[in-house]
Amino acid sequence: MRGPESIFRGNPGLSFRPNPDYDSTLIRYVKGDGPTTRKYIDHLEAYIRFYENKNQIGDNFAVCEAIVRREQREKVCRFDIKTLGGNCVKQQNYGYDDGMPCVLLKLNKIFDWEPVPYNLSEVPEEIKDSYKEYAIKVTCKGELPADQENLGDISYYPNEGFHFKYYPYLNQQGYRSPLVFVQFENPKTGILLMIECKAWAKNIIHNRLQKLGTIHFELLID
Repeated sequence: MRGPESIFRGNPGLSFRPNPDYDSTLIRYVKGDGPTTRKYIDHLEAYIRFYENKNQIGDNFAVCEAIVRREQREKVCRFDIKTLGGNCVKQQNYGYDDGMPCVLLKLNKIFDWEPVPYNLSEVPEEIKDSYKEYAIKVTCKGELPADQENLGDISYYPNEGFHFKYYPYLNQQGYRSPLVFVQFENPKTGILLMIECKAWAKNIIHNRLQKLGTIHFELLID
């Protein structure tokens, strides 16, 4: 199915890692307690390993650092994990030991779907200050005013979001979905925080019930 043929089936959802307990959307651990953080760190590390350069080698991979739109649709852009920054890395245990956890986001794959940029006059207020016309911007915030107050500062790596050059997905050999790390820098401990993240493009609809363009999870650091 081509992306435009259906509003809902052609609209990508978001997913997150770590979620080692697939039936749960709760990330809960004790700050500084290795046994409670290990399952989250291991889950992220196993997923990121798929993106290491040694696993993105072959004639089907293109080096796309300077490319805004991929011209050779049959090839795939190599995703460089260096774009995920220096804070959300295994050497830092993805921030979990320090109470600054990183959460990995990705768009679910839809065959032949391509993001459409906003016209500059219609960029939503929520992303105006950081929007780039070549990327799907990502934002996260607390769902309720109390969540927003207690969630603290948030950083994104890469800040611009999911780059357009990784689309469309055509079942190409070796395809890697682009990733964004969200780091919660100083969330309040001892409080359950409800978080919603959204992906932004002109042709992405936000529908929580249908889980379109948005993802919900909870964070509790004891």
